Amino acid sequence: MPGPTPPAWSSGLEPLHHAARDAARTLAHRAGSALADSRPGGAIEIVPLDRAAGRTAAHDVRAACSVPHYASSAMDGYAVHGPGPWRVVAPGSRAGASDGRRLDDHLADGAATSAPLPSAASAVTLAPGTAVPVVTGGVIPDSTTTVIREEFATRRGELLELSPDSPRTELAGRHIRPAGTECAEGETVVRAGAVLSPAHAAFLAVAGRDDVPVCTVPRVALLLTGSEVRTSGLPAPGYVRDAFSMSLPPMVKAFGGRTVTVRRGPDDAAALRSLLRELSTEHDLVVTTGGTSRSRADFVRPLVQDECHVLVDQLDLMPGHPTLFAAARDTAVLALPGNPLGAMVAFLLLGGAFLAGHLGRDAQPFAPAIAGEDLADARSERLLPARRHEDGWVPCRAVGSNMVRGLAAAQGLLSVPRDGLARGQETVVLPLPW
Repeated sequence: MPGPTPPAWSSGLEPLHHAARDAARTLAHRAGSALADSRPGGAIEIVPLDRAAGRTAAHDVRAACSVPHYASSAMDGYAVHGPGPWRVVAPGSRAGASDGRRLDDHLADGAATSAPLPSAASAVTLAPGTAVPVVTGGVIPDSTTTVIREEFATRRGELLELSPDSPRTELAGRHIRPAGTECAEGETVVRAGAVLSPAHAAFLAVAGRDDVPVCTVPRVALLLTGSEVRTSGLPAPGYVRDAFSMSLPPMVKAFGGRTVTVRRGPDDAAALRSLLRELSTEHDLVVTTGGTSRSRADFVRPLVQDECHVLVDQLDLMPGHPTLFAAARDTAVLALPGNPLGAMVAFLLLGGAFLAGHLGRDAQPFAPAIAGEDLADARSERLLPARRHEDGWVPCRAVGSNMVRGLAAAQGLLSVPRDGLARGQETVVLPLPW
């Protein structure tokens, strides 16, 4: 029976059935990008730099000025012109002329300190045989040939000489930071899709920026189903503890999203339909848990097929096989299996890829790996919680789809193809985001 008409934002996305791992991830990533592009303004906002860390750059960002934006001193000391000795001149002097007053005296007229200001030397034009005090980060006057460090300078009144024990390299144009050493004005300093760090924010500040365009944080809703699920204490036989309300939100955050709503739904078709419709209008991604198999007790699968345009109908993968990924009118829907490991593996694959696409990032890549032991064949590819050992990657214990102990001990998800692996054979692993 055909499903509903595909929403406009999902046009061009071809559905997959029993999807292979890479094909499903690629489709989820493209879906995230397509949904973000369909948002008003392209899901972009401008934030001040003190709120930029952890956000994703929405566009390439260019420097508003060169860094440094002026030639500056790398040391406290004296900017000099020529081989010396030199006469110390004061701000406002021209061609090395001096009004007979020390630089400290000029500064004392307008400030309570006698230390040279960072920009004080900018008022000086150095002629041959002249010098001016500078501080670290201070402006280097035009015609400066080198900076003499304070500890290698001998000053008597206005006369400055190089100390006898100083290295001759002090005269070799040292301790000058030319303008534009780090970047030029207009140079791209952050690429679109970069996850901004505190260092990015600091560099954007010194490059003259006050704010930065970032992708809006994807809004995620969790719809946790199952009348048998208990949220605390010891469940009686036939009941199970909730494994998702404390695990999925941090996983969403690790991929750059934000869980804004957590709702619980009973095993009732009408109630779940109402909840799904409600959540679909206010979020970028709705994640459901449970009910994705094909028994009479599974209400989520027929609901998603009826309400959404299904893009991924099951994965050719264990665990996580009965996963659905779909497009609703205003959101994407990721329907995870009820078994904890299967659900978390499917979220790491598809949820992570969708959020990366929505944020303009690349999906986290699989990394090369070596099998540390022989691993048997199976009817489909397996992604097993595993750890790196001396001889390669080895699966953890307790890696059944209903188990989470293995994932708690794992460093990554090891891909075991359907033909199995021999010890020492090459494969790939998906690093975990925690």
